[in-house]
Amino acid sequence: MKTIMTSSQKGGSGKTTMALNLAVAAAKDGNRVIAFDLDPQQSLRAWWQARDTDDIQMLDQDPPVADIRQFLKHAEGQGFDIAIVDTPPAAGDWLRAAMAEADLVAVPVKPTPADLRAIGRTIDIINASQPPFAFFLSQTKPGTKVVNETARVLAKHGRVADTEMTYRVSHATGEMNGTGAIEGDDKKAAAEFAAIWTYVKEITS
Repeated sequence: MKTIMTSSQKGGSGKTTMALNLAVAAAKDGNRVIAFDLDPQQSLRAWWQARDTDDIQMLDQDPPVADIRQFLKHAEGQGFDIAIVDTPPAAGDWLRAAMAEADLVAVPVKPTPADLRAIGRTIDIINASQPPFAFFLSQTKPGTKVVNETARVLAKHGRVADTEMTYRVSHATGEMNGTGAIEGDDKKAAAEFAAIWTYVKEITS
């Protein structure tokens, strides 16, 4: 089983948007998918509860972060192919231990000074647990100077995905309706997340 975690110490980075869309893309690609929402805001769970299909599984109650390794092992034993874990925006030994189980930590970053300042805390946690990770530019306007500069700065610290999560109203609509980008009418959003999923598959294979 592949475990993909989304993580950011900066609120509003697009962490949950990435988690739910990766879950949908993985399920549509023929995988058995289970999702865990470790963020106290429970946005991923709210999205899942609004969903009208059962192609993605969640437990009745999410486990404490400290117990996530045990639950991941159980999920693997149950035959799941992909686990998507939306982590909380808070540091701690429990988060470092959880990240050590990841096949990939996906770190969404908005191209803003505040997000770049906050990225150091996320990098510190990742460096302590040493999982494979990649930055994903989030809520962008492609090709702008600030996006290119953000990518340049991030590249000093690790791998930067070659596809972005563009800012789109359709993402908010999908979160309310329990759908993912590849299921909606916004073809550009669908193409972006199809590309992101392809990228994730390549670097976790």
